[in-house]
Amino acid sequence: MNKFGVLKTKILQKLTEAYASGNKSEIKEILTAVSKNKDFREMYLFYEEIENKYIEDKESAKMYIDEITSLLQEKTKKITKFSKELEKKLGDVVINENELYSNLDILSQNDTLRNLDKKVNGRMKLIEHLMTKKEIVEETNTSFTVNENFLHNVLTNNFNVLYDNTLNEEQKNELKKILEISENELVNNFNTLKEEVTSKMNKMISEEHNIDLKEKLITSISEARQMKPTKYNYYKLQQLKNGI
Repeated sequence: MNKFGVLKTKILQKLTEAYASGNKSEIKEILTAVSKNKDFREMYLFYEEIENKYIEDKESAKMYIDEITSLLQEKTKKITKFSKELEKKLGDVVINENELYSNLDILSQNDTLRNLDKKVNGRMKLIEHLMTKKEIVEETNTSFTVNENFLHNVLTNNFNVLYDNTLNEEQKNELKKILEISENELVNNFNTLKEEVTSKMNKMISEEHNIDLKEKLITSISEARQMKPTKYNYYKLQQLKNGI
């Protein structure tokens, strides 16, 4: 059986592919299966929530990692059977490794002399992650990473409306490409796109005589310059570029 972080990433990728192809029945099947198993759902949400978690004090971060280690090991044992069944349903899925998930998976393993080095290294990286501030989007019930928040809104709450009535074929293909892009490509493409968008808006400001429109453009430039390279922000910049 794959480790939980790998399985979770496969679920996200499978949902992305089903969304892009318009396979609503597969989306419903996966989401229903995940929601029915309480322990699996708790693990799934925990892996997402820790992406945004911030602890300023190093000692507190260390204590947090100490506390979650045994809980992760216990929860992993409880969902072993269900995870195997879900993995069979997903089939072969090509994914990019999520380093944070990999480190959590390492903590989820039983302690042995053979994995001691990996556990120490994973623990240090997790502490570093917790002490790094993140850009987050707050939801009513829980927090998601900026990237996954957008995808989950599309796949669950607003899937029918967005997919059938809002997105055309070109937009569907564009979204699929953004969701599948690697982190290195994301950073490079994002910075290029941001420069392109802000330069175009600067030119528009110099040529625009309407004061209200100038102010809107100045505000948009300021917002664009503060954007960090996330998939959600990349999508927003693409939409902004298409609208100017």
